[in-house]
Amino acid sequence: MFLLNIIVFVLVLGVIILIHELGHFYFAKKAGILCHEFAIGMGPAIYQKRKGETIYSIRSIPIGGYVSMAGESISDALIKKEQVIGVKLNSQGQVQYIIMNSELSSDYVGIVKSFDLYGKDFNPLYIELDIQGELKRFSVVRDARYQFSKEKEMWITPQEKSFESKTLWQRFLVIFAGPLMNFILALFLFLIVGFFAVKPNLASNALGGVASGSTADIVGLEAGDEITAINGTPIHAWTDVSSVMSNLDSVYVSLSYRRDGQTYQVNDVTVSVVIQMAGITNITEDRTLYNDTPTIGQTFGRAKSDGGLEPGDIITSIENDFGTVTPIQDWDQLISYFKLNTSGTIIVRYDRNGNAGTATYDLISANALQKLGYQPIVFQLGIQATADFDLGYTLLYPFRAFYSNMMQVFNTIGLLFNPSENLGIGDLSGPVGIFSLVSSTTSQGLVALIGFTAFLSINIGLLNLLPIPALDGGRLVFLGIEAITRKPLNRRLENTINNVMFFILLGLFVFVTYNDILRLIRG
Repeated sequence: MFLLNIIVFVLVLGVIILIHELGHFYFAKKAGILCHEFAIGMGPAIYQKRKGETIYSIRSIPIGGYVSMAGESISDALIKKEQVIGVKLNSQGQVQYIIMNSELSSDYVGIVKSFDLYGKDFNPLYIELDIQGELKRFSVVRDARYQFSKEKEMWITPQEKSFESKTLWQRFLVIFAGPLMNFILALFLFLIVGFFAVKPNLASNALGGVASGSTADIVGLEAGDEITAINGTPIHAWTDVSSVMSNLDSVYVSLSYRRDGQTYQVNDVTVSVVIQMAGITNITEDRTLYNDTPTIGQTFGRAKSDGGLEPGDIITSIENDFGTVTPIQDWDQLISYFKLNTSGTIIVRYDRNGNAGTATYDLISANALQKLGYQPIVFQLGIQATADFDLGYTLLYPFRAFYSNMMQVFNTIGLLFNPSENLGIGDLSGPVGIFSLVSSTTSQGLVALIGFTAFLSINIGLLNLLPIPALDGGRLVFLGIEAITRKPLNRRLENTINNVMFFILLGLFVFVTYNDILRLIRG
C-alpha cells in the first residue's frame, strides 16, 4: 500500500507540474522564445531527450519543474574573453558550432578576443579569435550551437529568441500561462467529479442512504425512511436536518421517523461528534461511540501532533488561557466547553491507563474553521439525503467547486496573516504533508482522489500568483512596474531579488517539510 501511495503521489504532483510547465512552454514557443530545457522535477536528471532546440528532462525529486528560457539570466553567452575555444564552420565559412571541449575536433582553435552572440537589433553575430598571434574574425549563424560533448550541445541566444526581447503582452502570457493551466486542469477534473455527483433533494426529509455501522444503522434506520423530528423539532426538509444537527449541544439525540406510514421514535441515540477545533472525536476506528465517559475515540491535527493525545485517553479537565480549570465528566461537558471556548491555548489533563498526563496545544479558532468552510463541531448520524442525477447540476458543478476551493485558498492565506486565528506557517504542508493527504484520499476512491488533485492544482496555481519574487506572481509584478514606468527593471537587480527570495522560499520549504516529518513521526 505504501508503494502504491508513493506512485499515486508522484503521478498527482507530476500531472499538476507538467500541466503548469506546459503552459509556460507553449506560450514561450508561440512567442518565438528559445527554450533550452523543459524539466519535470528538480535535482539530477534521470531521463533526458533532446528534440530540436529543447532538452526534455525528468528529474529525480518530484517537486517543482521549470522551463529554461533564453534571456532569463543576466547573460546567455557561455564564452568570455581570453577563453580558449574551438569553432566549426559550415559550408559558407560561418561558425555553426562553438566547441567548448578541447577533445572535440574543431576547424579552428584560438583565444577569444571579442564577440557578439546577442546581435541586438539583428546586428551580425561574430567571434574574433587570436589564432597563434593572428586575429581572425568569424561570422556566426543565428542558430549556432555550443558543443560540450558528442551528445551535449546548446543553442546560442540571439536577441530575437530571448524572453526579454518580446512584447509586454507576450511575456505576460508566458508567465501567467502556468497558473492558468492549473486552473483549467482543475476545472476539467471537477467536471469529471461532477458526472459522479448527484443533486441532493433538500426539499425532502427522506433518507437516501445510511452509512454501514453508523448511529443511524445501529438504531435500524433504512433508506426511504422519513425523518419527522430530531429532539422534538419538526423536520420537513433536509435543510431542517442540517440546521438541527449543526446546533446540537449533546452527544444524545431523540429521533422520530416514518416508515410505510407508521411513525417510530428512538431516544438517547448517541451521535458521533468531531470537535474539529480541538482535534478529537468520540468515535473509534472500529466505530465504537463514547458518550458517558469523556474518552477520546481518535485524535487528529494539533491534538495529535502538538498535544500528543491518544485514542483511549480520558479527559479529566481543561484549563484555558486565563487559568480557569473546567472539570470534564462526560462528552456533553466536552461539547459545552468547546462551544464556549472557541480559541486560544488549552491544557488538557487526562488519564491514560491509570496514569495522569497533560497536553498543551493551540486550538484552531472556530472563526478560522468557519472561514475555511468547516463547522467547529460536527455531529453525525450517518445519513444522507435522497439525490438524483441532474445535467445542469453536473455541468455547473466544476464552476461551483472551483470557486469554493479558490475562496478556501484565499481565506487560508488571509488567516495566516491574522495572529488572532492561531494559524501560522507551521500549519502549512509541504511534500511530506501532501503525500500524507494523497495517501488518505487514495483510500477513499478514485473520485475523491481526482477532486483532491483539482484542489491541489488550484493551490499551486494561486500560490504561484502570489506577488513574491521568484514566483510567477512576482515576475508579473515586475512586468506591471515596467508597464507603468515604460522602462524594464534592471536585469541584474531583478535577478538578485529573485535569487534572494528563492533562498528564503527554500528555507521556508525546509521548515515546512521538517514540521511535516515531525507530524508524521508523532502521528
